[in-house]
Formats: sequence, structure tokens, C-alpha cells
Amino acid sequence: MSTFYESREEKLFIGEMTHYPFPLHVHEVAEIIVLLSGRVRVAIDGIDYRLSPGDIAVIFPLTPHSYEEVSGDIGGLAAIFPTDIIPEYSGTFHGLAPETPILRAAEISPDTRQAVLRLHELNMEENLPLCIAYLHVLLAGTLHRLSYHPVYDYSDRGLGHRIMHYISEHACEEITLESAAHALGISASHLSHFFAEKLHVSFRQYINSIRIARARLLMRDPGLTLTAVCDACGYSNMRTFRRAFEKETGCLPSEHMQALRRRILSSPE
Repeated sequence: MSTFYESREEKLFIGEMTHYPFPLHVHEVAEIIVLLSGRVRVAIDGIDYRLSPGDIAVIFPLTPHSYEEVSGDIGGLAAIFPTDIIPEYSGTFHGLAPETPILRAAEISPDTRQAVLRLHELNMEENLPLCIAYLHVLLAGTLHRLSYHPVYDYSDRGLGHRIMHYISEHACEEITLESAAHALGISASHLSHFFAEKLHVSFRQYINSIRIARARLLMRDPGLTLTAVCDACGYSNMRTFRRAFEKETGCLPSEHMQALRRRILSSPE
């Protein structure tokens, strides 16, 4: 399964972490999860980590990550936030990468644990200033305990974000590596290197992942045929669409559409 770009309208979220597996994705904001109960396997930048209660995972912007093997009793805190929400740490997020993005429970200070518990209790919409204050404590207790190495900053001057936004908006059009690079004002080799180094996929693989994700959404509309879905997602013919869909999902688009619509029809109103 390829990495997909999660375009978040909600730039700030502090609340309960997901209770379900979530596929490989990236977003332009930072993310911290603190496991409070249960077990989960988290993949961050191609490396698997198994989290136990009390462990903290830190995901930097534009870092591919997923949640797998989520136990039924899972519970915890998720903080998803723009990197400049606490200006003191903006440079850390954009100029460095952690050697290991995990802090184990035994490494967490009492102040950090208290901040986590308060954030888990608070309603962000009702207590936003207090939540941001406790987020500051959480970041102070977490980021200062990690070891880092410097990285080339693809997001410098918004370049990384511009790349992701442009591709997300134009993936279903007639697009090539060269045309995208020209529109973004960078070289094709620079753009290709971005996908290989940052997302660990090729430009074409990423385009297909966005197109197939869109196709799966369109298939929910009973008024659309497969041909219409194929056209809307930027494929020139059904053969190419079928091949790309099967490679991404493991089944043919017709099989997926039939199964999806059977579930929709059998769901209670």
C-alpha cells in the first residue's frame, strides 16, 4: 500500500487517539500519541515500533506513519498540531529528525505524565488556552529527551507543503513528473528525490495511490459506473485503471464496487 497525503482541514486536534488501524499517510502538521492502555504497532518512516502503556511516539511533519495491530482495549491521547503553535520548538520540527521517535514510559517525567492526563481529560473546544499550555509542557518533556540528527529541510519556505498540496489538487488530471516540477518551479530530479527520500515511493506510485483513494470514495455513489469513476480519477482507459486498482488494493475495481454496494444496501437506515 502506498503512502497517501492526509489533507487536514482541522490543523489542531487534542483528544482521544484512533481506536482502529490507520494506513500509511503523511500530513504537514506534527503529531504526538501517548498510549494509556492496550497495545499498538506504529510504523514511522519505515520502522516498526510496538508501544505499551505510557510510551510516547512523536511524528514530525511529512513523515510517513501508520497504526497497525491495534488491540481492542486501546486508549490514549493524540495531539496533532501546527509546528509553530509553540514557536520555541518550530525550528526543531523543521531542521532536525529524531534518531528514535519513541520515548518509553520509564523515560517520562512526572510533569509530562501529569500534562498527558490533563490533556486527556480536557475538552479542547471548551479549554483551548489551557490545552495549549499543557501541550507546551508535553513538548518540553518530550522533545528535550530525544536525540536528533540534522536533515535537509524539504519544507523550507513551504516547499514540501507546496509539493503535497499541488499533487493532492492535480493528481487526477493529466500530470507527469516534469509537468508538476515545472508548475512548482523546481527540477524534475529534485521532485523525484523528494518522493524517494521523504515518502519512500516513486512519483507515479504516489499519484496512483491518490487516484485509487479517490476512486474508492466515488464508488460509494450508486449513480456512477466504473467507466465514470475511471474517467474522474484520471485514467485514460479501463485496463490501466484495473491494473492500478488491483496493485493498490489486491482486488479488481468491479469486485470492490460490488462488495461496497452490498454493504451499503445491507446497512440499517
